[in-house]
Amino acid sequence: MSEHLISLMIFFPFLGVLCIACLPRAQTVWLSLASSLASSICAIILIFSMQTNQANLQAWESFVWMVSCAVNYDMGVDGLNVLIVLLIALLFPVLIASEWNQKVGMRGMHALFLILQSALIGATCAQDLFLQFFFWGLSSLPFYFLAGIWGGAQREKVAFRSMVVSSLGNFLFFAALVLIYYSVEPHSFSLKRLMGGVLGGKTFVFLESDFSVSHVAFFLMSAGLSLRVPIWPIHGWFKEMAQQACPSVFVAFAGGMIPVALYIFARASYFLFPDLLKDYSFLIIGVGMVNLIMGGLCAFAQRSLNCLLAFVCLGEIGLVLMGLGSLDLAGVIGGIYQQLVFGLAIAGFGLFSGVIVDRTEQGVFSNEKGEKLLGGILVQAPVLSMVAGIVIASLLGFPGFAGFVSHSLVMVGSYAAHPFSILVAGSAFLLTSYYLLMMYRFVFLGQSHMKPFQDLEFREKSYFLPIVLSLLFFGFYPKPLLDFIRPTVIMLLSMIH
Repeated sequence: MSEHLISLMIFFPFLGVLCIACLPRAQTVWLSLASSLASSICAIILIFSMQTNQANLQAWESFVWMVSCAVNYDMGVDGLNVLIVLLIALLFPVLIASEWNQKVGMRGMHALFLILQSALIGATCAQDLFLQFFFWGLSSLPFYFLAGIWGGAQREKVAFRSMVVSSLGNFLFFAALVLIYYSVEPHSFSLKRLMGGVLGGKTFVFLESDFSVSHVAFFLMSAGLSLRVPIWPIHGWFKEMAQQACPSVFVAFAGGMIPVALYIFARASYFLFPDLLKDYSFLIIGVGMVNLIMGGLCAFAQRSLNCLLAFVCLGEIGLVLMGLGSLDLAGVIGGIYQQLVFGLAIAGFGLFSGVIVDRTEQGVFSNEKGEKLLGGILVQAPVLSMVAGIVIASLLGFPGFAGFVSHSLVMVGSYAAHPFSILVAGSAFLLTSYYLLMMYRFVFLGQSHMKPFQDLEFREKSYFLPIVLSLLFFGFYPKPLLDFIRPTVIMLLSMIH
């Protein structure tokens, strides 16, 4: 069994979906959580069995899938994706537990979450480009139904728009894969065979002109992933999703899918296009800085918890891109660590804001005049206030929290690569500190402007607990996770410098 932990991680949730479809509704609640937890336990066992001084893939699984197209079922985990596996393992049982009392289509929602969990794990562990696209494309389908069925009055419109954007992104991503496949002999989708600059110097003819395979494929793949991740200025659909989708669905997207997309970009860039990273690292950092600044400026003007969360995501994505584009050991490690921290913190933010909206029936915390519309939750709900404080402290990078580790590493690495970037990042952090602390003051401090507010119940405490403990533990003792990342990053940077 230990040799097939990745496959078990992927197919336990699928098995849960099949069982949910066959059993009565009353018996599916615990089954949904059990199948998600079974996948997560396999992930934890896999991570504990990995060697910290190993740069190459571990827990490797491989067999031929499609002989005619040279597509293999190649799965593996290394320092580049191990934290994403951990993030998914922590996140999805929490999401299912958060929708324990869903009154509308609970069985369907849990089934879609399980399909999404399987798809994201598959896309994260796949070491064959076609297999990776299979799982990555599959992940867009559950979101269409999750966003279109559960949410606000405009949920169907938002779901349709996000699906159109996702389909266009998937098309561009697949076009890059086809171009890569036909540029090498023998044709292959295997990342292992394509890594190390194999695409360098190869060209193709289009409209009687020669084009570089690596340049065109890099930009097609980057554009395809950017359409499914909120990159400024093509982020309008993401803000609408934050407003219309229910909290757990938005958390699944922002805290689950976005880190996976950033991971796919990182692996593709370092494995397939190492020759381009030196030339375009400034562009990656530039996009990151723009996201960081624009996310902060836009969040500065928000008065709604959901809209604020959307622009916080925008800034956190910029921080990851700055780390990945720094081509510095500390910066790249920080960017990878930030994916885990970002996913957990956004999950905490989305879920505690969902609790507030559910209890108060509004998510706007101030009016146009800057007057409080909420306030005083700290006195009535100290546990929820503490959870919110820990999440915000991690997003702000306070010492002792997981965000401090990732922020510090990204800042150190970015300064080594482009000193100007640290001024931009510092300005963005000041903006972030202002609007997040202002939100906390308006929502949790001062006098109450609402009816009595109930603190977290036992079930709610149980699903917030893993998020809070992770943010604290990964902030106080990051060494085990950093030891997984470091050897792989050293290997990747050695192929560039």
